[in-house]
Amino acid sequence: MKLKWKAKKLTLVIIPDANQSVVRFRIPHLFAYIAAACFALLLLITTITYVLHSHTLKQASELQSKLTGANQQWSATLTSKDKAIEQLQNEVIQLSQQAEQMKTQVEEMKKFEDDLKTIAGLDLNTTGKAVASTESGAVSGPPDETTLDAVSGIGGGPNPASQEDIIELGERTLASFTVLNSEVKELQTSLTETKQKVADKQHLLQITPTLWPTTTKLVTSTFGYRTDPFTHRPSFHSGIDFGAKANDPVYATADGKVVSTGTDIYHGNNIVIEHSKGLRTWYMHLNKIMVNKGDTIVKGNQIGLVGSTGRSTGPHLHYEVLKNGESIDPKPYLKAMRKDE
Repeated sequence: MKLKWKAKKLTLVIIPDANQSVVRFRIPHLFAYIAAACFALLLLITTITYVLHSHTLKQASELQSKLTGANQQWSATLTSKDKAIEQLQNEVIQLSQQAEQMKTQVEEMKKFEDDLKTIAGLDLNTTGKAVASTESGAVSGPPDETTLDAVSGIGGGPNPASQEDIIELGERTLASFTVLNSEVKELQTSLTETKQKVADKQHLLQITPTLWPTTTKLVTSTFGYRTDPFTHRPSFHSGIDFGAKANDPVYATADGKVVSTGTDIYHGNNIVIEHSKGLRTWYMHLNKIMVNKGDTIVKGNQIGLVGSTGRSTGPHLHYEVLKNGESIDPKPYLKAMRKDE
């Protein structure tokens, strides 16, 4: 028995308007299956494409959001950097102004040192830098408080400084601070030396008999040859006589140590004070001695009272300066009155 396979077909009937004939199509089942498979495949591809497109759109949206956030962050960072740079530029300008102020202060310190040397009688530095700086007329730094109200206003046109200007200003400021650092070190050394010289000068002044021994400057007899008030013959006067009232104070003319106190028919009540560098001072005809042998004396201390003891015609102080045991003229030493006058 032989089986006969007949291809199965699908019939499609198209019914147009009533006045037209019916159209029939016969389609094999295989072709219908293929068409259905193609449609299903197309639908699958479309679905996959849609899903992928949606995913891509989502990723693009996320990336756009991240990019926007990063852009805002970078923008904020850039703004912050710009502010920081502007602040640094302003600080460079302030440092430049401070450098100018330091220059003025250093020059003032140099002038102060020169003034200090002048007061102390020390040799001045002949460079003349301090004088030149103070005569230049340059004014730097803020005004003092007494004139602040009168000069508190500032102004000027808007002239923004470029980055190159600030860099150049910074380089100049750095160079100025380098020079100032060197000058300050030199000034510190110079001031230390000046301080020591002033201290030495003050010590020398303290041990040098420059003070007047009485409250009066009335000289009744000078150092040197004169007519003796008792014999009326030429004689040598080894000191200076200061006319004063009885019991007027007598002062030590320099720092020293009392090496002798006593009385005799010629010198009356007298005191000898030893200083340094071979110098001694001798105070005679005192009415009263107010110190003892061995006492340490400070320049200007009261040591006795004016009198007329010994070989004397009336109240006065006979004052002598001895150098290495020989009497010398006291006049060149007498330069200063007492501090309380």
